[in-house]
Amino acid sequence: MTEQSSFSGWAIVEMMGHRKEIGYVTTENYGAASLFRVDTPGLEEREYELERPEWVGVNGAYREAPIGSKVRRTGVPARSVLIGPSSIYALNPCTEETARKAIESGINRPLILLSVPEGKQLLAAEDVDDADFADSDHESLEDF
Repeated sequence: MTEQSSFSGWAIVEMMGHRKEIGYVTTENYGAASLFRVDTPGLEEREYELERPEWVGVNGAYREAPIGSKVRRTGVPARSVLIGPSSIYALNPCTEETARKAIESGINRPLILLSVPEGKQLLAAEDVDDADFADSDHESLEDF
């Protein structure tokens, strides 16, 4: 019997269809089949300060909240997925800290605006045009 390699550690797994799974990855064998198990930790509801401008819902409309705004993000339960190796095109090992930051930034959940920094204001969607996204304070739309 030939011994197969296995992987165990934190990683960002990129798959066909532009999907990503991020978490603690282990190799599991089921008979002749080998799969990668990705355990993504849950995130508690928490408050934090924005490090980049983000869209928030305010009274039924979306507004761009500036850097420094205080927001609340809803929690997300932990989960596990099994992935077949043939659907993976990149497995990027990383530290736990890097994985947790990627999980936080990669999950779209509604932000609840708590406060805006003094002297700043929310921008309405109609007040923002494509030129605003060329500003160095914004990430490329392709990064979302």
